[in-house]
Amino acid sequence: MIKRLFWLIQILSIIFPIMIFIGYIVMAEGDQFTSAHYMMTGLSAIPFVIVQLLKFLMSDVRDESDTD
Repeated sequence: MIKRLFWLIQILSIIFPIMIFIGYIVMAEGDQFTSAHYMMTGLSAIPFVIVQLLKFLMSDVRDESDTD
């Protein structure tokens, strides 16, 4: 159950920066892509980093189906 939740959160958090990047390109009509756009796209990847950190920290926690 926890593994599926982390897979879902990982997928959603990796799609978020990509959608922001594409959104900025569409809004700017393909030109004048500034450093602020790159910064916002980079900052939007922070949730993915947090999910990876949580996954690493919880990797030692056993799932309820892994009982001996």
